[in-house]
Amino acid sequence: MSSRIRKKFSFKRNSVKTFLFFLVFTSILWLFIQFSKNYTKEIEAEIQYVNIPEDRLINETSDHTIKMTLNGNGFRLISQSWSKPVLNFDLEDAVRISDSKYLFDVDKDNEFLKRQLDFSGRVLSLRRDTITLNLDIIKLKKVKVQSRLSIKYMNGYGSDEGVKFSPDSVTVSGPEKAIDSLNHINTKILRLEDVNENLLDEVELDTDSLPVNIRIKPQKVDLALNVSKFTEGSLEIPVTLINVPDDVIINIFPKSVSTVYRVALNNFDRITAQDFRVIADYSKIIQDSPYLILEIENAPDFVHDLRLREKQVQFVILK
Repeated sequence: MSSRIRKKFSFKRNSVKTFLFFLVFTSILWLFIQFSKNYTKEIEAEIQYVNIPEDRLINETSDHTIKMTLNGNGFRLISQSWSKPVLNFDLEDAVRISDSKYLFDVDKDNEFLKRQLDFSGRVLSLRRDTITLNLDIIKLKKVKVQSRLSIKYMNGYGSDEGVKFSPDSVTVSGPEKAIDSLNHINTKILRLEDVNENLLDEVELDTDSLPVNIRIKPQKVDLALNVSKFTEGSLEIPVTLINVPDDVIINIFPKSVSTVYRVALNNFDRITAQDFRVIADYSKIIQDSPYLILEIENAPDFVHDLRLREKQVQFVILK
C-alpha cells in the first residue's frame, strides 16, 4: 500500500515539474515573439553640452531635453526605456549666432542621433530640429558674509566685538545679472545658548536661496567669538541743550540724567561721564508740551544695552 502511495506522489511531482518547464518555456517564447515585433515609442533624451569655455556658463533658457519618436523592435527599444538617453552636443559643432547664442541643427535621418542613442532602429520624428544654447559670461565678485547667528549669553557674560568671520568676504561667480544684485551672503542659521566662553567654530554659508548657477568659494567660513564677564554700570550725565536761538533763555529740570549700561569687567574702570553726551534738541519741541526728548549722541563703543533712566526733561522758557 505504501509503495502505491509513493508512486502516486512521484508521478504528481513529475507532472508539476513538467508543467512548470512548459510554462516557463512558453512564457520566454511569448516574450521573444513580442519583443521581435516592431513598436513606435516617444522618448525624451537629456542634452549635455561639452567643450564650454571656462569663462562661460550655460544659461537656464538653453534647451536641456529633446523629444523624439523611435521605431524598432522591442529589443532595441527596451534599452531606451530603462534610463533617459543622453545626447552630447559639442560647442565646436554649433553655429555661432553671437557671443552668447549658439545653434545645433538636428536631423532625424542623421546618423549622429542613432550613434549617440546606440539605437539601430529608425528615428521617425523630432519635436524640434534646432537646439539652442545660450551662454552667460561668468562674473566674479567679492561679497560680505552676513551673520544669522542667534547668541544667548549666560547671565553675567557677553562680547565686546561680537562674532568675527574669517574670511569676512567670499567670492561669488555666475551670470552678470544675478551677481550684480548680490550684496552679501548669509550664514546658515545657528543658535547658541548659555554661552560663557570663547568660541571657535566653522559655519556653512546659506546657498539654498541662491540661483543654481551661482557658485561660492569658499562655502564655509571660520567664526570666532571672544566672551568676557560683564557687569552693569551707571553714570550721571549732564544734559546739553542744542539749537537754542540766541534770543531765547531756557531752563531744564533735571539738568543731568542717569545712564545704565553693560560693560566687560576689564573695561569697567575706563568709563567716565565725559565719554557720554546726552542732548536735548530745542528744535524738536512738541507744541504745547512742557518736555524735551533726550537723545544719547555719544557713547563708548564697548558699552552695551545703553539706556537712559529718564527719557525726557521738563523745560521752562525764561525769555
